[in-house]
Amino acid sequence: MKKVLSILLAAAMLLALAACSSPAKTETAAPAAEETAAEPAAAETAEETSEAEEAPATEEAKSLDIVFIPKGVADYWSIVQAGFENAATELGMTPRVVYPSKEEAGVQIETVMDVINSKPDAIVLAPVSGDALVSACQEIQKAGIPLIIADTAIPTEDYLQSFMTDNVAAGAMAADELAALMGEEGQVYIFSDSPAKASVADRVTGFEARMKEAYPNIEVLGTLYSEADINLCTTQCVDAITANPDIKGIFAVDENRTAGVGTALIQLGREDIFVGGFDANKNTVSLMEDGVINFLTVQQPYQMGYMAYKAAADAANGVELEHGMVDTGCTIVPRDKLDDEDMQAILFPLEHLN
Repeated sequence: MKKVLSILLAAAMLLALAACSSPAKTETAAPAAEETAAEPAAAETAEETSEAEEAPATEEAKSLDIVFIPKGVADYWSIVQAGFENAATELGMTPRVVYPSKEEAGVQIETVMDVINSKPDAIVLAPVSGDALVSACQEIQKAGIPLIIADTAIPTEDYLQSFMTDNVAAGAMAADELAALMGEEGQVYIFSDSPAKASVADRVTGFEARMKEAYPNIEVLGTLYSEADINLCTTQCVDAITANPDIKGIFAVDENRTAGVGTALIQLGREDIFVGGFDANKNTVSLMEDGVINFLTVQQPYQMGYMAYKAAADAANGVELEHGMVDTGCTIVPRDKLDDEDMQAILFPLEHLN
């Protein structure tokens, strides 16, 4: 069902690509304090999406000031922004995007406060940390500004609606794909960012739970964390494989871990280890083209931005949204389907936009 949903979302994305983006007002905020931890949250499916995508915008909506605050500057957020901007174009509005100067919770909190003071009609926020941004979300609510969450959940109810990947389900999907490649037996390692980040923590949880539930002959040896340090991930992977030469599979939970693991396998000359990566950029796709990575589990960041803007516009126009999380879906892209047109659209949505 998840794969079918993802294909439908991809199709919707391709239709939206025909629209021309209106120029967004893009700003960068000043730095502030440090980040704290995040916690996971429960999800509904995109089939349970509220009327946000369907309710037509009114003429009044054309003058609305809707602001997107990403976590930081990265290819991923450029794709979310593209969806946000195209949704605005469809509604005849000019979007506003305010980037924090650093991807840290304290900096993003200060950015949120600055945006609140500008009195927008609605805010779409991608929290750096769920826990750390709760107080900022509460301030948005106190100011009477509709709040839509994208990508990362907060552990309270201080928002109207959220659009993100069900990362537990995504981890389980990756486990199924990797288990099939491994012949449902052997040892596997997980390489992750930080246990404090809800999104990647949920992927690890979903992967481990699925392996334990469905594949008794696969042993998960453990999870190694390297945060923002790709070189550390590479070193950890080399050491893990050296200590466990019979390892058969690896799950890398994000782009950085996928790149770090790929580099380690190239250094070791190991072509017999099956690797499942997560999310797509030029580097991870190149590793798949070179035969190092077997598949990528790819999110739908374009859909996050697109659907979040539509929901924010409806909320600003007084449409009552169904509170909860909407799963924007993800897709397994295997190496043998890498060149398929629909897979290329999922891997490189910005290129299809252009």
